[in-house]
Amino acid sequence: MFVEKRKHQRLKIKLNAKIECENKDIIDGKTRNISFGGLFFESDPTLTDLKEGEICKVTLLLNNEDLENIIPLIFECKVVHCRKRGFGMKFLYIDGLEAYEHFEKMMVLNSDASESLMAELEKSPGLIVKDD
Repeated sequence: MFVEKRKHQRLKIKLNAKIECENKDIIDGKTRNISFGGLFFESDPTLTDLKEGEICKVTLLLNNEDLENIIPLIFECKVVHCRKRGFGMKFLYIDGLEAYEHFEKMMVLNSDASESLMAELEKSPGLIVKDD
């Protein structure tokens, strides 16, 4: 019997994104789903030697309503699993309070159950803001 271990709801949000790890090529792809705890990054895993446990920067590219201005949201992440279609990434932190506010707003606007999403966030924040 399958037991759900996740603390955070996953939302099916497709965004352009990239992964940058030390001494490796940049990996371009898209998100399949995102939660307050992490995301699934769709890309061809045969194009890289990314491994479970590696720490990387993941940049999500949000478009403004005018589709010209792109807002980058930069996360420090840990690779938690590698699959045929991409990588499961756990958020360690997000760069900047403004980026977190954009991220939170995006999550709420894309949720069918924003009240339960916010209640979940109160109970288990999952994401640390690193504000330099």
